[in-house]
Amino acid sequence: MPAQIADDMASALLRALGEPVRLRLLRELPTEDAAEVPVAELARRLDVSDTVVSQHLRVLSGLGLIGHRRSGRSTYYYVKAEALVAVRRTLAHEVPRMFAAEAALSRLSARNQLVGKVVEVRRGEVSTEIGIDIGGQVVSAVITTESASNLELTVGDVAAAVFKAHDVMVQK
Repeated sequence: MPAQIADDMASALLRALGEPVRLRLLRELPTEDAAEVPVAELARRLDVSDTVVSQHLRVLSGLGLIGHRRSGRSTYYYVKAEALVAVRRTLAHEVPRMFAAEAALSRLSARNQLVGKVVEVRRGEVSTEIGIDIGGQVVSAVITTESASNLELTVGDVAAAVFKAHDVMVQK
């Protein structure tokens, strides 16, 4: 995805999800197979008017985050689970880039940090090999599988390779 489009999408998502009523609305909406909550019920749950709910549903629908189905005079809205996964991926990729300068000032005590993109995750029973592309060079590290799971590392994530050593040896 070109940088400008990614920036525009991340910005639109952050604006949409930054509105408290919309965020609460997403939490209240059921999945497609359970789409049985009408607008009036959503308004009651959120303690806002039907008009306010409808305006926010229109924004969320415009972003493709929700869908709807009609039954007689009623319309039932639901969350598109696949769309929320895509939002999570987009924001997980774009938001760290927004704070790249801060990441360079990491509070980790190690001075030798190289930030890049995860290009490989090879999980084993006990250890996991992580490949991080840093400016065209891939740095590999072996960490425990438990640590990899805790970090939720996946290909495409932004991560840092941290080097911690007391001595550096050179051989010819």
